[in-house]
Amino acid sequence: MHKLKYRLICRIGLPLWVSALLLGCASGTNPMSDALSALAAQAFASGDTAVLGVKLNPQYRYLRVEVVGHAAALMVLGYIDPHPLGDIEVWYSGNGEVIRTQNGRIVATSGLPIDWRAVRFASNPPPWSAVPAEGAFYQRSRDEMPLHRYAISERLKLARLADQPTAVQVAPLPLAQARAATWFREDTLSSTAEPVPSALFAWGNYAGQGAVVYSYQCLSATFCLKLMPWPVQEVAP
Repeated sequence: MHKLKYRLICRIGLPLWVSALLLGCASGTNPMSDALSALAAQAFASGDTAVLGVKLNPQYRYLRVEVVGHAAALMVLGYIDPHPLGDIEVWYSGNGEVIRTQNGRIVATSGLPIDWRAVRFASNPPPWSAVPAEGAFYQRSRDEMPLHRYAISERLKLARLADQPTAVQVAPLPLAQARAATWFREDTLSSTAEPVPSALFAWGNYAGQGAVVYSYQCLSATFCLKLMPWPVQEVAP
């Protein structure tokens, strides 16, 4: 029974604190466990020095996450949930925090000071490559903890930016990547709760595919995150 339970955990992806208890999955050493173990000593606010020093397993994908006002840390992609509106990527930190992203947007979190437990769109935002010149409007509903606020309703506008954000706004994204990306801002036009600050997204190329290469997203008026794929890929100036 215990062996079966471990096999199931290994199949669906697991938080670091669980993987640290396992000696490996069904057949010897498990690369996913190794990837997570590489982050075992890393606190969520461990800093860029620790981030740069982490030995990455090239079989897995990583996300650099910075809580604004604090140091940065890495998260590892645990698994992907297929979804008709875009795959949901499930990222784990060394302390067991979880961030779920879809098309670069945060759609759920767990273990953070402010958590968005679920995000729903009445109509799906347009693909990044097809945002109309006049912008796109859509409705978002979300559940927030620890204040137990459910079905917060928000009207959003997504628009392409005519001018690239300043280097301070997009740090630590390299300047060459910032210049090569297409930038978008997502504004909250109305909300049944306190509106969150505007989000920034940079759509560019990562690993040969179109991807959000940087984002600035807030879960509350004072709790904001910077997300970007890691390691940074060189872009010709």
